[in-house]
Amino acid sequence: MRIIFILPLLIALSCKGGPEPEISALKKDPEPIMGGPTRFSITLTDYPQGGYAKIIGFYSDQNYLVDSVAFTQGTINYQKKEGLAQGLYYIGVSGRKEYIQLMFGADQDFDVKVALADIMGTIQVTGSLENELFYENMRYESELSPKLNDVANRFKSATPGTEAYTAIKKEKEALENQRLQVINDIYKKYPDLLFASFKHGGQNPRLKEELPRDVQVIQYRKEFWDNVNFSDTRLLRTPMIGIKLKRYFKELTVQHQDSILSAAHHLMAKVKDKDEYFKVFANYVVLTYEPGKSTIMDAEKVFVDMVRKYFTHEKAFWSDSLQTDAIQRRANEMAQSLLGVKAPNVISTDNFGKKQELMTKNSEYLIVYLFNPDCEHCMVETPKLHKYYLENKAKGLDVYAIAIDTDDAKWKAYIAKNGLSWTNVHDPTNRSIYAKYYVDVTPEIYVLNKDRVIIGKNLKAEQVQIIIDRDKAKNKS
Repeated sequence: MRIIFILPLLIALSCKGGPEPEISALKKDPEPIMGGPTRFSITLTDYPQGGYAKIIGFYSDQNYLVDSVAFTQGTINYQKKEGLAQGLYYIGVSGRKEYIQLMFGADQDFDVKVALADIMGTIQVTGSLENELFYENMRYESELSPKLNDVANRFKSATPGTEAYTAIKKEKEALENQRLQVINDIYKKYPDLLFASFKHGGQNPRLKEELPRDVQVIQYRKEFWDNVNFSDTRLLRTPMIGIKLKRYFKELTVQHQDSILSAAHHLMAKVKDKDEYFKVFANYVVLTYEPGKSTIMDAEKVFVDMVRKYFTHEKAFWSDSLQTDAIQRRANEMAQSLLGVKAPNVISTDNFGKKQELMTKNSEYLIVYLFNPDCEHCMVETPKLHKYYLENKAKGLDVYAIAIDTDDAKWKAYIAKNGLSWTNVHDPTNRSIYAKYYVDVTPEIYVLNKDRVIIGKNLKAEQVQIIIDRDKAKNKS
């Protein structure tokens, strides 16, 4: 399996017919820590027939098909002289939805006996300490989990300061300490085992219940990665890293560009000298908050900051020179129209052949509207925005509409059809608008305040007034 990382080098200027992002392969595949040679057998006690078994591996937040093997009479036999990359794998059987989880560490010679209908209750592993510990711990966790849930629910409903509250808190802490002790004992006794590193790294920090709620979350996020051994790249081939990435960015981080960047830089600082994690984490953030796909208001700010800091010729060792140059150019184009920056001026030609300069407009608020006449979403949004413009132009609002990726005939027909009475401009050469207001998909709405600072972008027509009201309230305070 060849692992690829996506570098979104190109932009789609309209919602119809735009180019797809290119795919950039690594200069070389990540160097896995191998185990083996691999030899294992799995006897399916409740599936005596034959079929195909799939071996599914993990890398960061992705999974992939590693290999498949035919089997008969309910027994899967698999061998691979060069071994498998150390990690966690799922074994799936054709015609069944259950998956057997197995740890493949350094020693990959073992036998399994299991009933698919009750994997946890029936699995027996011979010859693999990794998997013996793995399933022994899963059984322990399944017994402990209901107790932890029960005491957590009682703790939530107890009144702080009462004797009952204190007693439940002690009970809760005792169970948590017991669980933590089990994990720490395994890690101390078997420091080289993949399972020990996996289980230790998967621990979550404890909430500091004595702190205010908002401070608890900040401290929790700060400590979230403390137990992960970033020197152990085997963990990238388990689901643990992908699960933690998703929780860290999507659950523990406010979905605002500044908060996301703060969390990202905190994480990147931990792996600045751990090449494979550095590469995985940098790509994860850029792809998760890719402009045009992310719902945050200024995904471009995340992209620009991440690219400028981590996708450089010096640091982006997985990308060749041309790809790095291309992604840097894209970041530079986006950088001109980020939230909070002074809006760039545009001088272009209107539908009467006259020059129209954006910054000569004297309304308190300006909307820069970028659209394409063939864009289906524009056909919905344009009438809404024009109605809003007509209702608010006397209150200090103006619109400067830029048609892109079209021709004069279509543009002028679109103006006439929609009765667009705001300022309309079009430049067939793109020279007057290039690298001014970034568009990944049309329509695009930017809002400029009286200081001509960008205060809103990536908006729907009905969201414009919210942004303006927020800016007015901010100025009053």
